Amino acid sequence: MQPPDITRVFKGPGNEFEVEIVFAREGNQSPKEGHTYDEIIVVTDGVIELERSDREGIETHSKYDYIFLPKDTVHQITVKEAPVKVVIIHPERQELNETR
Repeated sequence: MQPPDITRVFKGPGNEFEVEIVFAREGNQSPKEGHTYDEIIVVTDGVIELERSDREGIETHSKYDYIFLPKDTVHQITVKEAPVKVVIIHPERQELNETR
């Protein structure tokens, strides 16, 4: 599967606030990953499937759905109906301060 087109914006004194603007097409899938910080996902167009380690089964989300993923939740997003537009927010991405 191919990754989606992602634009990242970092703000804050230590670039700790991150927003990802994601445009995804048929066949796009995110890597299966977890983070050391919370993640907020807002679907603005299309339909996605979300697999997450803190719940059983695969969730389906569509336009205007809001998803909260607590830190350390392993997850993977797959496009179900394209085109997909998603905004991903990391309000406290502290690890950036340690790696820059």
